[in-house]
Amino acid sequence: MSYHPDINKATGAEEKFKEISAAYEVLSDEEKRSLYDRFGEEGLQGEYGSSASSSARVDPFDVFGSFFGGSEDLFGGEGENGGFNFNLGSMGRNGLDIRYDLYLSFEESIFGGQREIEVSCSEVCGKCAGTGAKSTSSVKLCTACGGRGGVMKTQKTPFGMMSQVSTCFRCNGEGKIITEKCSQCHGSGDIQSKRSMKVIIPPGVSDGATMQLQREGSFDSKRAITGDLYIVIHLGKKHGIKREGINLLSNISVDYTDAILGTTIKVDTVEGTRELKIPSGTQPGDTVKLPNMGVPDINNPTSRGDHLFTINILIPKHLSEEERGLVKNLSALRASEKSHSTHNNRVSAGNFDEKKDHSRWKSIKDFFGWTIGYRPTWENEPKSGL
Repeated sequence: MSYHPDINKATGAEEKFKEISAAYEVLSDEEKRSLYDRFGEEGLQGEYGSSASSSARVDPFDVFGSFFGGSEDLFGGEGENGGFNFNLGSMGRNGLDIRYDLYLSFEESIFGGQREIEVSCSEVCGKCAGTGAKSTSSVKLCTACGGRGGVMKTQKTPFGMMSQVSTCFRCNGEGKIITEKCSQCHGSGDIQSKRSMKVIIPPGVSDGATMQLQREGSFDSKRAITGDLYIVIHLGKKHGIKREGINLLSNISVDYTDAILGTTIKVDTVEGTRELKIPSGTQPGDTVKLPNMGVPDINNPTSRGDHLFTINILIPKHLSEEERGLVKNLSALRASEKSHSTHNNRVSAGNFDEKKDHSRWKSIKDFFGWTIGYRPTWENEPKSGL
């Protein structure tokens, strides 16, 4: 509408409007677009107006590409994208493209490999070599369209005389008539078959990724074009391991004593059981990693992520009397360590003689009840008879 003569009075706007209108008429009509695909501009024969019009020899695909960024986006064209993460909305080359869903194990997605698949597709009939006829004598030229595959109808419109090309009703646009059909393909020229092929799976492939194998789809013998094969990847799950980008994530539980003292435990990875060192003083929610045990970067196979383990500290709800006593002793020891640390700070801050030191240590001993039989050993304990 921005180029409509009633809205846009600029020079050349009317011509552009005619080009766009004519191109839209061709591209939005399956029959006209099919004729253009097979015969080009000659097949449309004046589709864009009179012979005097500057738009008479304009490619409708070029017209929409100039004004709207590509007619394939509007009318479902073939598209040129390939590789991984391909937009499946671009699939569908007149039914010749094939989608195959490939299911991989979690480990296969990490390390890659090779799989043999079997794809159903259409191929040229071997008996008639794609003609669809019983023999060459069974193919006759269509008299209705003279072998052109289309018939032209001219009519007067507000923009002048417009010629419209439609598919020939008698030969369905083929330009020829088959008097006797091939007994194997029944005149279609193609037969359904199954094709086996080996597929290379790259390391690090992700769920939902799509591999495009060009010219591995179905073949149309009448148009002499081949579609593409799109292999859509689906990944299985692995218990206890989740993938996030090129890293692998796991949750593990560690006893509170092991978190305090540090330990080494065995964990499951994509490469089997491995040892994981838990540092002393590990806190709840801390992450410990096994470097280079994650997912290979599909764009850089020499680079690999890490396997990250999030730590959950197991604190028992019920303790035996012996365990409870030990924990209490540990609590008292921790408190005395803090007190001893404070004592040392005071010593370093002022003048403190040995007699006063002896007296204060005795007070600390009496306060923590060491007379009941529990006496910790200090590394720097004064040797003054405490």
